[in-house]
Amino acid sequence: MMGHDRFLADLRPLLGPILKERGLPTALCCHPYDLCTELIAREAGVLITDEMGLLLRSPLNVEANVSWIGYANERIRALVEPVLHSALRRHTLLT
Repeated sequence: MMGHDRFLADLRPLLGPILKERGLPTALCCHPYDLCTELIAREAGVLITDEMGLLLRSPLNVEANVSWIGYANERIRALVEPVLHSALRRHTLLT
């Protein structure tokens, strides 16, 4: 699998409560069907997790908002994940 990205994250669902609190519309989010290629990426060695760093699991429906994080390899995950989680906790986006 060829790509230019070493790390990608779609964390828009985490912003929902903050946007709602401020009276703003929630952002368009990723849904389970948007992740239809997750298995292909995983089979090619890409590490895909949820916002907590766990195996990505989402309901198979068309309404759920899904957060996901993708790392090109374990080394990049080890470098990025602690910093990302720290920033998310600091901004109360992750408990």
